[in-house]
Amino acid sequence: MKLKDTEKTADYLSLVTGYLYRRLRYEARGLGIRWTALMVLKDLAQLGPTSQRRLAEIEQTTEATMTVLIQQLLDREWVSRKVNKHDGRVKHVAITKLGRQELLKAGNFLRQKMLKELDHLSNQELATLQRALVPLVSSILLEMKKTTSDS
Repeated sequence: MKLKDTEKTADYLSLVTGYLYRRLRYEARGLGIRWTALMVLKDLAQLGPTSQRRLAEIEQTTEATMTVLIQQLLDREWVSRKVNKHDGRVKHVAITKLGRQELLKAGNFLRQKMLKELDHLSNQELATLQRALVPLVSSILLEMKKTTSDS
């Protein structure tokens, strides 16, 4: 019985996450920023200065694609490039104050879109959903912390 419940839950989560991902990605077009660029800004905000190669790995793009993307972000002054003090051949990309502002603006915009998706739920349904998500969110945050510290 447990396996069937787990599979059903996984199916529901797959549907919800897939829908929300596509919906938010579509909505981000209205911001004038590519989704991958937004994800790179998010990566840099969370990880700090990071090599272009690592960013390409995280976002599952080629280094050539990441080079173009980083150049676009540099042109907008949303990121800066700095030479690694331990290895002059390696350059790290860092988010700038302007990039953080853009990330916050985009985050607020997308959050409003997410809130609209939840508008039709009652307070009781929202509370039930929140309680149900707590263990999953805790597990994900723990895994993210572990993965980040391993890098």
